[in-house]
Amino acid sequence: MPRFAPVRLLVLALALSSAYCAPALASGSVVLASRTTPRPASPAVVKIGGVSYTDARAWFARLGYKSAFDPDKHVLTLTSAAGRIVLEGESREAELHGLRIFLGEPALWRKDVFYVASIDLDRFISPILRPGQLAARPLRTIVIDPGHGGQDTGTQNKAGKLDEKTFTLDVAKKLQRLLAASDPSWRVLLTRSDDRFIALPERAEMANRAGADLFISIHFNAVANNPSVRGTETYVLTPRNQRSTSSAARSPEDKIDNPGNRHDPWSAVLGAHMHRQLLGKLRTEDRGYKRARFAVLRLVDCPAVLVEAGYLSNDAEARKIASDSYRGDIAEAVAAGVQAYAASLSSARK
Repeated sequence: MPRFAPVRLLVLALALSSAYCAPALASGSVVLASRTTPRPASPAVVKIGGVSYTDARAWFARLGYKSAFDPDKHVLTLTSAAGRIVLEGESREAELHGLRIFLGEPALWRKDVFYVASIDLDRFISPILRPGQLAARPLRTIVIDPGHGGQDTGTQNKAGKLDEKTFTLDVAKKLQRLLAASDPSWRVLLTRSDDRFIALPERAEMANRAGADLFISIHFNAVANNPSVRGTETYVLTPRNQRSTSSAARSPEDKIDNPGNRHDPWSAVLGAHMHRQLLGKLRTEDRGYKRARFAVLRLVDCPAVLVEAGYLSNDAEARKIASDSYRGDIAEAVAAGVQAYAASLSSARK
C-alpha cells in the first residue's frame, strides 16, 4: 500500500474497447445510425460551483445511449448495446459497464437536467468508451514496480507473519515472465528484483530513464481498524483540478500539473481494463476504480496504474494472498489487463 494518493448523421461508428463494448471490438462491427436520424443536439455546458458541467443525457445520446431517470432516487440510467451506466445525483460513485468507478466531481441534478463534470467526461469516461479516438504510441517498454522493500515492509498481517513487500515482488516477477512470453517485442523491467528499499521518486525516474510506455505498480492493502474489509482497488492519477477519490475537500495540490497528467486519457483506459480483469479473475469484492496522487503515478511520464490486489488485514484474504497459486492468478489478471490495453492501442493506431 503506497504512502500518502442543420447536418444529417450518415454513419456513427463507435470504436469501443473490448471490455466495455465487447461485441463491437471483438467482431470489428460498428454501430450505425439511420440516415434519417438527426444528430443529437450539442450538450449544454454550465458552471456550477466554479466547475464546468455537461448535460449528461445529451452527451451520452451522441454515443447512442438511451436514458431513464428515476426522480425519487435521482438516478440516471444510460443503456446501449455497449452496456449500462448508472449515475446518482450528488454522488461521485457510479457504475460503468459493470465496474464501480469514482468520479472527480459529484453528478448533479438541476432544473430537470442531469449533469456530469466536463473533465470527468473528457479525461475519464470518454477515453474508456472511445479509446479509438485517442492518439496512440506503440507499446515497447513496460516497467513493473513491486511496492515497498527493504526496511519498508508495507502492510502486514502480523498474526500470519505476512509482509506486503514479499508478495509484491513475487507477483511482479511472475508478471514479468508472463508479459515477456506473451509478446517478445516487449521489454519488461522491474524497479527492484530483490528485497531492497527504493524511494518512490527514484522508482518513477527509473521508468522515465528506461523510456517506459507503461508503468504498473503492485501493492496489497490493509485497514487496521476494520479487518472485515476486503477486495480489489485500482488507481490511476487524479486529473489536474480535481479531487482524489479519498479527498472530501479541495487542496492546493489539485491545481498542480504533474508529468503523469499528460497521459490521463490512456491511463483511464489502462485502469479500466486492469480493474475488469482483476475482478473477473480473482472474483473479489469491487472496492472501486479510483484516482489518487500517489508519487509513482504523479512522476512517471507514461500511462500508469497502481493495483491494490487485496487486503492483508483481512485474514481470509491474507491466506489467499499467501498462496503461490493465488499470486499467480493476480499476475495472470494483470497480464490480461495489459494485453487488453495493448489491443486498445493497436485499434487506435489503425
